[in-house]
Amino acid sequence: MNVAVVGGSNGGYATAADLALAGHRVRLWRRSERELAPVQKAGAIALAAEERKGPGRLDRATTDLAEALEGAEVVVVALPAPTHEDIGQRLIGRLTGKEVVLLTPGTVGSYVIARALARAGATQPLAFAETGTLPYLTRKTGPAAVSAPVRAANLPVGVFPASRAKAALEPIRALFPAARPCVDALDAALTNVGPVIHPALVLVNAASIDAGKFDIHAAGTSPGARRLIDAVDAERVAARTGIGYPAPHYEMVTYYDEARAAEGLYGAGAREKVVASGLWSEVLSYEHRYVSEDVALGLTLLESAGRLAAVATPAISGLLGVFGALLGRDLAGGRALDHLGLGDLTRREVLALFHEGWQSPAWPRLIR
Repeated sequence: MNVAVVGGSNGGYATAADLALAGHRVRLWRRSERELAPVQKAGAIALAAEERKGPGRLDRATTDLAEALEGAEVVVVALPAPTHEDIGQRLIGRLTGKEVVLLTPGTVGSYVIARALARAGATQPLAFAETGTLPYLTRKTGPAAVSAPVRAANLPVGVFPASRAKAALEPIRALFPAARPCVDALDAALTNVGPVIHPALVLVNAASIDAGKFDIHAAGTSPGARRLIDAVDAERVAARTGIGYPAPHYEMVTYYDEARAAEGLYGAGAREKVVASGLWSEVLSYEHRYVSEDVALGLTLLESAGRLAAVATPAISGLLGVFGALLGRDLAGGRALDHLGLGDLTRREVLALFHEGWQSPAWPRLIR
């Protein structure tokens, strides 16, 4: 399959290398010519991962987005959610209407980018899709090397519009066999446990993070952190069920309890592999994606999902308030549904919108 991977993040490199090793024709795009140069020189990204390892030879590595997208059947946007607005602008005039654009993960970025294209009068893809989590737990180990000690065992995928799910999911499953269909893109977004685990670990370990290099997944996972994680996760699941989304909810306990690991996103032994790898012993800041993505976008989405479901979210709202104080700015907005123009819609209307997408009667009003 012809695949374009958009983004030079940890996930972008892991995705490009893994799919190339699986036999797909992969073109990689990233903004920085200087940072892309080692990959261009090598012609490959070296991957150390479960199932597949070795040099993933790329069809092309380029800073020219049009060149990367040419002939792509699936465009994988493997970038943090705060980049979606920028990517949406870059995609204007560059889509054919035949490709599937997959965000890994999405945080309803599928809606965000589709709205940007519509406002510009640009061609939409065949469909957008987004995962609820990262396909790989991964970190770069060199300028053209990446390690992924864990790959998703269950990868939730929602399609926007959901009415096009059958056509969109076929090529996605070919690339990611662990793909598990969700009702729609919002359903997938609400399976994302990044906003459940990362803000709690950052907050509880703020002093250690301020002191320098620290592994929040090893030394940072204390009983107190777990209690906060569990409280946020309970609110996430309550919001999901209140909106009407069915199980599986991929509860965080499946990451910590091996007896339930098969039900979870990453399967048996995932946490032990993450800790043993040592890859997450790193210098963090309050601008890390654990905050810029999982707090500012992820928690605002979860809080608004609670409002839509008429479910109280005191732990989520409390975290937003505390992080607002730490960052010195108001975190209202983000990916909250009302901030995205959906605040006046009923629960039924929101579900209809995510099913019908740009064919929804509400769409013209949302793109004004």
